[in-house]
Amino acid sequence: MDKYDRMLLSALLENGRASYADLARKVNLSAPAVAERVAKLEANGVITGYQAKVDMAKLGLPIQCVIELRLNQHGNQKAYDDLIKIPQLTECHRVTGDPCVIMQAAVGSMPELEDLINRIATFGFSKTSIVLSSAIEKRVPLGHIEGNGKL
Repeated sequence: MDKYDRMLLSALLENGRASYADLARKVNLSAPAVAERVAKLEANGVITGYQAKVDMAKLGLPIQCVIELRLNQHGNQKAYDDLIKIPQLTECHRVTGDPCVIMQAAVGSMPELEDLINRIATFGFSKTSIVLSSAIEKRVPLGHIEGNGKL
């Protein structure tokens, strides 16, 4: 994995539908070289798929939030299985630290958010933060390449 691979990953996160020619211009390589690198990244499992970016507000879900949950019973697999069934949750991560789980959710209204918080509270203590804006979305960390910390 070198700086070109990381730049390609970054460009693909920005636009997963970019052509090899567009990607080549962004990373200053030829289109065939880009195609070969992307194929290698896919074959090695670095690129695991492609997905669309979705504007939740345009789906009628303008309120996005981050929910931290400390489970009543740590490591309770049934709780994780039940959380998966909550449709408003867009991400759910088991983590170290005080909360056991950190989730992201999208809802259409404050009453729907209140209902979601009440439903999640049945699993343990939760703390909810509403997302006002996002300074960083998904990106590839470009700071440390091959251990030298430089591009």
